Amino acid sequence: VSTQSTGSSGINAEYGKQWYQRRVRDNICKMLFVSLVSLVLLGRVIPAPTTGTTDPVWEPTTGPDITSTSAPSDNICDEVLFGAGPLNANYGQDIAHRLHSMTVEDIKYYFGVSVTLDNGIPTVNTNLTANAQRVLPDAPVAGYDGAFLTQAMKQLDKVLSNMDDPDWAIVNYSLVEKIAHSFHMSELWARSKSHFDMLAMEPLPEEVCECLTSSQSDVIPALELLALKIKFPGLTSGQDTPPAAPPAAGRKGDIGKAYKLYIETGKEGPAGSPRVSRSADQSAPGYDIYAAHVPKTPDEYSLSIDVEWNKEYRRHLRNFDFTGTDEDVIRKAREELVDGDEGLEEHLDSEAGWDAWREGFKNMDDFGNYQFAAYMHCKLR
Repeated sequence: VSTQSTGSSGINAEYGKQWYQRRVRDNICKMLFVSLVSLVLLGRVIPAPTTGTTDPVWEPTTGPDITSTSAPSDNICDEVLFGAGPLNANYGQDIAHRLHSMTVEDIKYYFGVSVTLDNGIPTVNTNLTANAQRVLPDAPVAGYDGAFLTQAMKQLDKVLSNMDDPDWAIVNYSLVEKIAHSFHMSELWARSKSHFDMLAMEPLPEEVCECLTSSQSDVIPALELLALKIKFPGLTSGQDTPPAAPPAAGRKGDIGKAYKLYIETGKEGPAGSPRVSRSADQSAPGYDIYAAHVPKTPDEYSLSIDVEWNKEYRRHLRNFDFTGTDEDVIRKAREELVDGDEGLEEHLDSEAGWDAWREGFKNMDDFGNYQFAAYMHCKLR
């Protein structure tokens, strides 16, 4: 018995020694790792000395006073957004396009954040009845059927469950077009997620978020304009014909003008006024809400004639009064917000139609997804 006890004690002692040695090695490795991370972070906080010209450093103390309702957003905040963002002059349109059908469930699924009903994520009202509020201050609950596992089936069920309602979602879209639209938005949100995750690791300066989410940014005016175009396609075309209106309840099969779902830039610039002329050889896909050419740098922003027009239109849009009845706003928008957008030119009723839609989707710039991710980053952080 004595021999067995001694042997057991020796085994336990040897095991304890090995365990202790492993703990020491593990702790040393952890300390080395923490030290290495600290050095990396310290190097990012205190830049190494350099010679010659260096990139400008963002100074938080120079941020704009956006708490004042009279703050010159088009001057100070543009410098902030286009410099430290970095966003471009098309950020309002890009963000509005990706916001307009967002729901509470979509925010959770694509961005991993649970929000309340008072979430502050604005979107376009899917209720298109006369004089209904066009832009909602908070993303609504979609009410997806939880019996379905995939997001695709949940969205398909949502569209098909409203197929008999002519005042739902988008004017003059066929059932196939509404399904395509739903899947297209999912594609944009999924593509925005990688940018959103990147910004979680490299957060934007507070001043950028303050400007981007303030009441003086381009986002809400662009969303208001988008809501008008969804409900009254062709409204800002500059043509004398009245814009398309939501069809009477129960009317089916009469598909006319509709909202241009996909965006292409670089087609053409303005001809010296807010009315953008259309060349005879311009391809059908395109949603030119402002100027067609949108720069990616502040320098190009200040030098481009097209962008100077864009800048003036953006300022005008921010000052436009979107309140009032549908009739009042339609009258004002037809006179003051002309941009040459005639609405959808190719319906999704053939393979040729799908070719046009597919190319329009594929040609959309991924930078728009970054700009939307920046907005969601600021709203949800």
